[in-house]
Amino acid sequence: MKIFIVDDDPLARLVTTNSLEEQGFTMIELEDGQACLGRVEEQPDIIILDVEMDGLDGIATCRALRQDGHERPHVLFISSHDDMETRLAAYDAGGNDFLVKPFMPDELTRKIRQAIGQLELRDSLASRADMAQTVAFSAMSSMGEMGAVLEFMRKSFLALSPRELAQEIFNTLGGYGLQGAVEIRSPDHAPLHFSSQGSVAPLESAILEYARNLPRIVQSAERMVINYPLVTLLIPQLPQADPDRVGRLRDHLAIVAEAAEARLQALGTENLRLAQAEAIVQAVTQLSVTLEEIEKRQQEQRLQAQAALIAHLHEMEDAFVRLGLSSEQEHSLIRMARAAMEDQSASQAGQETLEIRLREVVRALNRAIQGKAVRQ
Repeated sequence: MKIFIVDDDPLARLVTTNSLEEQGFTMIELEDGQACLGRVEEQPDIIILDVEMDGLDGIATCRALRQDGHERPHVLFISSHDDMETRLAAYDAGGNDFLVKPFMPDELTRKIRQAIGQLELRDSLASRADMAQTVAFSAMSSMGEMGAVLEFMRKSFLALSPRELAQEIFNTLGGYGLQGAVEIRSPDHAPLHFSSQGSVAPLESAILEYARNLPRIVQSAERMVINYPLVTLLIPQLPQADPDRVGRLRDHLAIVAEAAEARLQALGTENLRLAQAEAIVQAVTQLSVTLEEIEKRQQEQRLQAQAALIAHLHEMEDAFVRLGLSSEQEHSLIRMARAAMEDQSASQAGQETLEIRLREVVRALNRAIQGKAVRQ
């Protein structure tokens, strides 16, 4: 990896170089923005760029790099100012990340490692992105700009997760020749950030977090933000040379963001229904197990009660001999005992009827869960 270290302070350049000297990078120190522009044809992979410099400052240097078509170098801004205005200026100029002075060597190393990962991912996606853009422009020519919106609305209802929905948004942006980033919010998890370039740069995340508090649609220079309660869509580079097209894009992308909002609300409802259905399935399963246990215990109790009544009846008949009762008295007592047994049997029959009805209810619930029609 070739790294440009651009700072008009020699001591600051020395500190940065010392922080990275054991990492095996090729480092080139440059004293100002003009020197950086003069050697950019050497194709640096990473440019560590001080914001505040005499002459051509870091913001102007980065903007000039991007305007000249040098999109690949990962620009890491360093500054002693940590305000949102400076970060927005760095982002608008085409920066990828931001580091506040003074910083620890480990923090700089971590930023560089993140930059390397993003460069590798960007390089691997470059050829596929070019092909996808060609296909997208071809599709756009056949169905028109509004057709892309209608296509997004159709495909968005097939998205089953925030990530899939974000990818459909980026497919639509690609059809318009745009790039962007999106933040998706939910009460169930922290905000999720996605970028059409693959990995989300730290500076991009900071801008999304700031943009969520802006009005519904905000357009400033090349940048546009569209806000809905669950979605923030950030478009960093609009085609300023064609104001009419920018106006149409604003309208189209507002519809895209609104459709994404509707899909996210539907996903939330679907997830809630799935959770409720799962709870019902668990409850029915537990009810079935409990009913089987009740039936088993009641059957055991019925058999025990019946055996006890029969034993008592036999004991009563044996006791008649010792008690010296008349035949009429014996028959009367036996009739009373048998009547008690019949009452017990009738009570058990009523319980069995109730158990049968409960089993029918459980079977009906199982048929409903399995999606079968329940017929009375």
